[in-house]
Amino acid sequence: MVFVVGGTPYNRAMGKIAFGLIVIGIISAIVWLERSVDVSVCTNAGSDIYSLTYSDEKGRCTQLSEFKAHIVVINTWASWCPFCVDELPDLGQLAEEFPEVPVVAINRGEETKEAQAFLKSLSVSKKLYTLFDPEDSFYAFIKGFGMPETIFINQTGEILLHKRGVMSLEEMREIILSLQKEV
Repeated sequence: MVFVVGGTPYNRAMGKIAFGLIVIGIISAIVWLERSVDVSVCTNAGSDIYSLTYSDEKGRCTQLSEFKAHIVVINTWASWCPFCVDELPDLGQLAEEFPEVPVVAINRGEETKEAQAFLKSLSVSKKLYTLFDPEDSFYAFIKGFGMPETIFINQTGEILLHKRGVMSLEEMREIILSLQKEV
């Protein structure tokens, strides 16, 4: 059967082709939009520090409870913070020296892909766990007001020490050794 639409012949085969092209266009647009959006944002509804979730280097949502130990070090950093950049290799060294103490560095407020690219340009130990918080919710959670900020927590999530500002590797070691005696 042939229809005439706008003075040209139109048949079902042409209609199916046109419909297929429209569907392909819509799917392509959705895929493009998903790639251009930072999909690594994880949702946080809990009020307990170990219930908080941030994306890892592979884009998976990782709950802080995965790092639960007698002592956990959690640091906030950003590429625009020179003190943070100086401190990251020391945090990696701390993770190397104290394998029983998880050391987590959470990037604050930057797009995940940009933060990952920046991290690759630094010489930081793979033992340092890196998470990404493009919404900057962790910094708000710890009531941050300086950079960098580092908290030392125990197995129940209690903050044992909240250090605002840069720390030397030696100071980090002293804090860990002191806290290990207390815990």
